[in-house]
Amino acid sequence: MKAVRLEKDGRLNYSDVDMPENIEADEVLLKVDMTGICYRDILTVDGFFPNTKFPVTLGHEITGKVVKKGNSVSEFEVGERVASLIYEPCGKCEECLAGRENLCRRRKTFGEDIDGSYAEYVKVNQRALVKVPQQVNSEGAAIAACVTGMLVHAFKKRGNLQSDETVLVTGAGGGVGVHAVQIAKALGANVIAATSSSWKADAIKKYGADHVIVYNDKFSDQVKQITDGKGVDLVLDSVGTPTLQDSIRSSRWGGRVVLVGNVKPEPIDIMLGILILRENTIMGSLSSTREDVKVALDMTAKGLIKPVIHQVFSLADAEKGHDVMRNKSSLGRILLRP
Repeated sequence: MKAVRLEKDGRLNYSDVDMPENIEADEVLLKVDMTGICYRDILTVDGFFPNTKFPVTLGHEITGKVVKKGNSVSEFEVGERVASLIYEPCGKCEECLAGRENLCRRRKTFGEDIDGSYAEYVKVNQRALVKVPQQVNSEGAAIAACVTGMLVHAFKKRGNLQSDETVLVTGAGGGVGVHAVQIAKALGANVIAATSSSWKADAIKKYGADHVIVYNDKFSDQVKQITDGKGVDLVLDSVGTPTLQDSIRSSRWGGRVVLVGNVKPEPIDIMLGILILRENTIMGSLSSTREDVKVALDMTAKGLIKPVIHQVFSLADAEKGHDVMRNKSSLGRILLRP
């Protein structure tokens, strides 16, 4: 089969590799329909995850059909469409048993610890799988774990978003941000979207943002103007280091900042006095659980989330897809089709 392998020297190698073999009793073999490109893939290529097992097939945004299953797999049948978490949980630890499998310390991440989905076929443990509703297309299924499910987790479980609260979404034109706008609106929030790309503003507005800020350097002053000087209840920061300071300044007294991504992994100085004197909260949000993915797929099936896809590349053109993401020249998610 064809696959895109990441070598230890950082090269992406599109080539023929052996089909996954030795399907265990609790595993299935999927024929990949589509897989997403995530900025985490780029960080993996750039060496920011030093424990990556090389060589490895990249990719962790997975949807496809079951073509083979192990003897103990009873929840899924051959021919069914499924979506996968971005990792395989152990299923035995305290976190897994409590439905917090995203915090499993023994989880294995696709495209880093085990072979991922930049391939025609991928082997997946049943503990990572969720059935895809008939109404959800392949695009919506491919982004269900790393994008929409992750955002459901961030807004509902971490940010405790309430109806009629005001949300700021940073990186609102990216593959995460544009879906964050939709999900926040579906949950009843008023949404302010911030983007550094002026050409994306009209589309972001179309996907539900009540206000769109186009900025060059800072956006907090504009957020304060929109909110009559108060700031927002919740910031969903999908950018990280470049925007975090302004995200904090955009939040109201008692406001929350939920971090779901970081495009520039390096230390950052934070004015602790602001957090203390205004009782602000900064929290991380990690991936999604099976429950989160099911909620996201249900929202997609009901039309509350409309997948925004910039372009679908072939596996052979995976590096071109990476370049588009690196250059911030995409509106929405970038996918690969084997």
